[in-house]
Amino acid sequence: MIKTILTLAFAGATGVGGYLGGSIYPAPPQWTEAINREANDLRTKFKLESVDFQGFRRLVSEAKFAELKGELSDYAAAAGEVIVVERDSGSIEEQLDNLAMTAETALPAGTEVVPIPATPPPPATQSDANKPAAGAATTPAPITSIIVTRPVSTDMKQVFEQNLKLCPRMTVANAPASDAELVVASYKPLVAVQGVKLATFPAKGACLSSGFGARNSRLHKGLDYHSETGAPILAAADGTVVEMKYREDYGNMLLIDHGGGVYTRYAHLASFGKGLSMGVTVRAGEQIGLMGNTAAYQIPMHLHYELLLGDYANPKGSFGLQAADPLSFPAAP
Repeated sequence: MIKTILTLAFAGATGVGGYLGGSIYPAPPQWTEAINREANDLRTKFKLESVDFQGFRRLVSEAKFAELKGELSDYAAAAGEVIVVERDSGSIEEQLDNLAMTAETALPAGTEVVPIPATPPPPATQSDANKPAAGAATTPAPITSIIVTRPVSTDMKQVFEQNLKLCPRMTVANAPASDAELVVASYKPLVAVQGVKLATFPAKGACLSSGFGARNSRLHKGLDYHSETGAPILAAADGTVVEMKYREDYGNMLLIDHGGGVYTRYAHLASFGKGLSMGVTVRAGEQIGLMGNTAAYQIPMHLHYELLLGDYANPKGSFGLQAADPLSFPAAP
């Protein structure tokens, strides 16, 4: 569909004016033949049959390209082919902190890192709670949806992986103890967190590539699960989607409220599950997306999974919650 619209857009931009002008003031044959030859040369030169966004971008101004891209996103969203979500941001220092990365490894040479002010922000009022953060971009980003259906068992023990392995041929930061087969000895598929039964490994066919704790002189606030070919991502417990957005650090990101001050974040998703939106209720084990590497930084394909505790009604929202290690909690009965 997008290729067709691009072709029509280009053809319209180059052909409508000539058609109208020729209808009102017919030109001599030698003129029209010359124009037709030139038009055919242009069609061959620009290879409209294989046109894509990058090729089309070189043909039009940045402003026109942005306008057409927005229209295409609207058409695709209306047709149910994409999910359009909020685009969020944050300072570079905040992004590096969220990724537990250093500027040297994450940013191009010459990029300036702006430190976060030490002064805490003023308390939010009821009206402030619904306002976007200062400097946050509000342009929605089109995200490809997935069409996957899978039965969700009422028994959580049947849904989530019963064993967890460390990723082979990787240096796993904060790796828990494992045996000779890299099977994590203290792995608990389900844990009890403030009255919520929660999965610690909400993915299929992946391995642990980074644990919770200090990394690159920062706190790695979650668990990273890696699969070279990607993997389905599952809701760790019953809950409600309270954030669904794109960020440069977390890529496509979901935040689920499980009640009792317990939240889980799923970052770097390649795509969201079809039908998801803010306020939608999900069940434990329901597929909510696919593993990806959608951050603006060079990162391997993985799920970054966070367990967050506290009161969401704070000036920083989910970034004002306290990160905790899912593997540190007792096994759920």
